[in-house]
Amino acid sequence: MKPEKLVYRIHEAMETLGVSRTTIYRLVKRGELRLIKIGSTTSSGITAASIKAMMERSSAPDP
Repeated sequence: MKPEKLVYRIHEAMETLGVSRTTIYRLVKRGELRLIKIGSTTSSGITAASIKAMMERSSAPDP
């Protein structure tokens, strides 16, 4: 059994959400996704928790 992902690379987040790279960074800037640095390199990723939370917000019915 494969462990659950904690961080998605940018291209994985793009595929998961079905949006462009520009939209990913726009969502990060608005605080809807959380971007973290991976190690001491220039690599970064989006937390799985923030992706899940965003998907839950977008699928929640309007009151």
